[in-house]
Amino acid sequence: MLFSDLNFIISPLILIFLALTILIIDFYLKNKILLIYLSSLGLAVSSAVLVYQWIFMETGQYVFFETLIFDKFYILFALTLNLVSLVIILAFSDYILRKINFISEFLSLLLLSLIGSTFVIMAVDFVTIYLSLELASLPIIALIAFGRGKFSLEASFKYLILASFSTGIFLFGLVYLYGSTGSLELMNIQISTISPSLIIGLVFLFIGVAFKLSIAPWHMWTPDTYQGSPMPIVTYLSTVSKIAGFALIIRIFMHIFSYEFDKNNIIIFLSVISVISMTIGNFGALIQKDLKRLLAYSTIAHAGYMLIGVVALISTSSAASTTIFYILGYAMSNLTIFFTFQYMINISSSTSIDSLKGMFHQYPLVSIIFSLGILSLLGIPATAGFMGKVLLFGSAINNGLLWLAIIGVINSFVSAYYYLGLLRNMFISTDEVKKSDNNNGINYLFFSLITSAGVLTLGIFPGILLSVIDEVISKL
Repeated sequence: MLFSDLNFIISPLILIFLALTILIIDFYLKNKILLIYLSSLGLAVSSAVLVYQWIFMETGQYVFFETLIFDKFYILFALTLNLVSLVIILAFSDYILRKINFISEFLSLLLLSLIGSTFVIMAVDFVTIYLSLELASLPIIALIAFGRGKFSLEASFKYLILASFSTGIFLFGLVYLYGSTGSLELMNIQISTISPSLIIGLVFLFIGVAFKLSIAPWHMWTPDTYQGSPMPIVTYLSTVSKIAGFALIIRIFMHIFSYEFDKNNIIIFLSVISVISMTIGNFGALIQKDLKRLLAYSTIAHAGYMLIGVVALISTSSAASTTIFYILGYAMSNLTIFFTFQYMINISSSTSIDSLKGMFHQYPLVSIIFSLGILSLLGIPATAGFMGKVLLFGSAINNGLLWLAIIGVINSFVSAYYYLGLLRNMFISTDEVKKSDNNNGINYLFFSLITSAGVLTLGIFPGILLSVIDEVISKL
């Protein structure tokens, strides 16, 4: 029975084999470009397997002693994580070849983190969820240190300390949850009444996950980590980690509460956290001079927006579709921004906001693509971010959370100050961009064109993705 279960985890098994193969090949051949191609091919094959499983395999099955579930929710998110990771590796191939000394170790650690994120989505047992979260997080500690900058080791050490702390809190929450419910299996937990020990358990579990999602006030590691990490890892943290973490939250909150449970206290708690995260993120971004740190605070703010969707889905499970749409649209926008941002770093050799001055006059195409990503995060019409916020705030209003939607809109106006400030530097300033010797950015431009097309497509035709998400949620 156990061997037959392997059919359902072929995709992550391919990634495990791929990570080991990369290390072995590098030991004998020392061909860096080959490692990039091999990892890309492996991710492509893993993605193709997921597509096959979506079309031909029966879903909704518990596997490996009911610790994992094979369903379309898992396939959708696992496929998204694979494709995002594939695009990151291909887009940043030049960066990896030039600036990463130990490429095989770098790629293997990235794949191991991806495997952990995949199992986070698939896990339906809290012990398995914990192990998966650790597998997703531990490689990140080493990957941050690959930055080789003056902030890299500090950022890595800070992430290690705070990650260990959050892990302890998560485990503490598991103890209280098991003591209150008598089970750690997600599908067997049906909370109908609240107790002090259960409150402690749920709060601590949330804090453990909130750290990994950069949700304020557990965001302390994010600005330093973004500033000190290599750009591929910053991009990975802002997309893959976010997608996996919120997928986990959606699965948990859609299953553990019974219909009789009074959810008002949970809704109030998460609403307050959402407001705190939005506010700290947006106001923190206002005073930043470094674009990496600004985008870090932007991530914190958007984690707060995503929590609005989580609050709404606790009230009505149908709101899960809008939450997922927002998460995926945010990831698409971030990919566009980080690809073009690296292109501009190659030009100016700086991550300073001032380095954007006059960029449009010399590099109009990359400036326009970067601006599209920024405008999507801001929520300008015809972008994925706009449709995401409309759906998100609309679901909050429909579930009696008008005040939360209003605060979200106000925070969006606050974010306009620093988002539009970036564009002002690019389009209005006539300063000459100080060019560096390295201006190899064809990969970044090519893949940013693809992701920006996705941003526009989701903004103009949201039904394309929403129909798929609705199908997934209906069977969850």
